[in-house]
Amino acid sequence: MKQLDNIKVKALEILTVYGFKILMSLLILIIGSKIIKYLVKLMEKFLKKSKVDVSLSKFLLSAVRLILKILLGIIIMENLEVPMTSLIAVLGATGIGIGMALQGSLANLTGGILILLLRPFKVGDFIEEKAFGHEGIVEDIQVFYTTLRTRDNKVITVPNGSLSNSSIINHSTMDIRRVDLTFGVAYEEDTFAVKRAIKEVIEKHALILKDREPYINISEHGDSSVNFAVLVWCKTKDYLQVKFDLIEQIKIKFDEENISIPYPHMDVNIVNNEGKIAK
Repeated sequence: MKQLDNIKVKALEILTVYGFKILMSLLILIIGSKIIKYLVKLMEKFLKKSKVDVSLSKFLLSAVRLILKILLGIIIMENLEVPMTSLIAVLGATGIGIGMALQGSLANLTGGILILLLRPFKVGDFIEEKAFGHEGIVEDIQVFYTTLRTRDNKVITVPNGSLSNSSIINHSTMDIRRVDLTFGVAYEEDTFAVKRAIKEVIEKHALILKDREPYINISEHGDSSVNFAVLVWCKTKDYLQVKFDLIEQIKIKFDEENISIPYPHMDVNIVNNEGKIAK
């Protein structure tokens, strides 16, 4: 009977000492949770008005929500007089361990945030990454990875850590691009006839911009050919079409005008036993 009375007394003491703190902690939890929801909604509205990328917006909201919840938990534990020194030491050691284990992921995370903030490219752009030679149309930009679709319809998933530390060529930033080509002809050919033939092809091509003067001139005296530089302008979306059309159509025009294109060749002579070339 005395033992039961002792238990009741101790329970009453605990309730007396900690009851108020527990109630206060519950109150802090309820009010704190509502404040966190309000702040997150407020931030969400701000991000929408600022037109921040959807992926970055989701990440920032999740990060802020997590940080606020951790702070709320610390406040509640302090109210309950939980020893914080030991807890902080454990959390710190755990954080260091997780950080070392997820070093690559953290680099990708940082790279993703930089890409989403600085926006060196966007979905739909054709980019070329120099470090590993990846290139393609940007299909999706996530916090950790960016997805590219190649010209032959392959999908490449590139870690954002690599992208953020590499030189990137964005072929879609400008509305127009210059097509640079070189054509070699024999030294015997008339320079003006060659330039005239090339110009006729350029003038007939509908996708080449007419408000930009094309450049046609000798660029080099090669070992076996006179090389002509041909520079024309077109819309970015028409770049490959114009490039391949000119390569084909100028070759056809050279054939029509009997303009020869030199190429490496080898003469093989068979010598008979008498030291004469066999016929």
